[in-house]
Amino acid sequence: MTSEVQHPSQIIGGGINTSESEEPVVVTQMLGVKDSAPNREAALRARFLSFDPLFDSASALVAHQLVLRGRATPVNAPEEVKRMNEDMLLTGVYSLTQDGLAGGLPLLVRISSSVLFSDVPKQLNQKGLIWCVDIDNEQHMARALVLQDDGLMFCPTLNRKSSIVRESQSAWHYLNCHANDTPPKTPARLVVDGVQHARTQIDWPAKSWFKGSFFSGETQAAEINGEQALQLDLLSIALRKSGDVLAQFFRLNPEMEPRLLAIANSRVGGLSQPADSISHALVLLGSQRSRRVAALLALAGANPTETSRQAAVTGLTRALFMGKIARLRESSKSAASAFEIGLLSTAPHALSMPVETLIRRLQLTESSARALSAHSTPEGVLLQLAFACENNDVQALSSHAEELGIELQKISVIHLNAMIAASALDTALH
Repeated sequence: MTSEVQHPSQIIGGGINTSESEEPVVVTQMLGVKDSAPNREAALRARFLSFDPLFDSASALVAHQLVLRGRATPVNAPEEVKRMNEDMLLTGVYSLTQDGLAGGLPLLVRISSSVLFSDVPKQLNQKGLIWCVDIDNEQHMARALVLQDDGLMFCPTLNRKSSIVRESQSAWHYLNCHANDTPPKTPARLVVDGVQHARTQIDWPAKSWFKGSFFSGETQAAEINGEQALQLDLLSIALRKSGDVLAQFFRLNPEMEPRLLAIANSRVGGLSQPADSISHALVLLGSQRSRRVAALLALAGANPTETSRQAAVTGLTRALFMGKIARLRESSKSAASAFEIGLLSTAPHALSMPVETLIRRLQLTESSARALSAHSTPEGVLLQLAFACENNDVQALSSHAEELGIELQKISVIHLNAMIAASALDTALH
């Protein structure tokens, strides 16, 4: 073994070093960049804004629509309420544009036709921002086309009762339709609302974007039992929510506490002293480790079966392995993404759900969704490399090692070290 190969002790205790330092540390503590203190704008956005996901025909996340969290505006609502909600939404858009939307997924924002005649669209316009609007007369259409010529993007609604949009289909880059509509023949990308069944997508062009209860998981609720729903909720919180939300979850679900403490107090948690309560454990673990320990618990469940225990251990092994390989090649940020994808790779097996359903329910990022759907992405290559190690597929290992520019021996040793580190989780789950 060469001196460059990392000693197993350097990754035991929950993981690998993904920071710039080469000192041995616990992976779940150092994974990715440290959380920065949330600024006031971000806190306000998190409180009253929500991002509804849109998916393509392959169930990959392709865009979001900005909406008010839990505040759907009824069609027959008073005009004052409609204006107030629209003002709140536009305030949120303004806040987001101050941080910049470039490089992210497209963001759809629904506005009333009256906003077309204000300065708001031009003031807030950025690349990737798409304005959804009902165009009911030629004056609305003329104004929207003028703004579109100035570089703004619009997605008018196809209205069965009005010919305005139907007769101007070729003028638009996007067109909003309902799943019950007949798909129009147009070069525009169709944004299809109200999708309730997978079979609906078959009738629409492959490049369409879809959203509706099928993607939010509402129509699949009957297929998920109570324990699965609890695990799914915890996994969603562990991936995206704050430490306060995570603590609230355990206060509401005390039956999950003993297993979390078992994982936290094992070598996976890497604590310097034992935690004697959930609140104590969350403080000692810190934000990054708390979320990752919670994700492992979500995979295993409060009462792990042989299947869920193996899924959790395998997921941690892949996460440790992929995170380390990514760190060797790129940065701590890419290592954090690789770690998450490795962990999530066993979630379909642990929760008995199709990967497409998990992508929708967890609202995964585009990179995670594509990697888990077997697309050829950098993270997807690392996942395939993990599979090759598990199956001792020498041909695939050699091919991936050459592609990544990493010695085959080093890859094998990193995988072995990851297996050793993850074995501590198996003990904690018994």
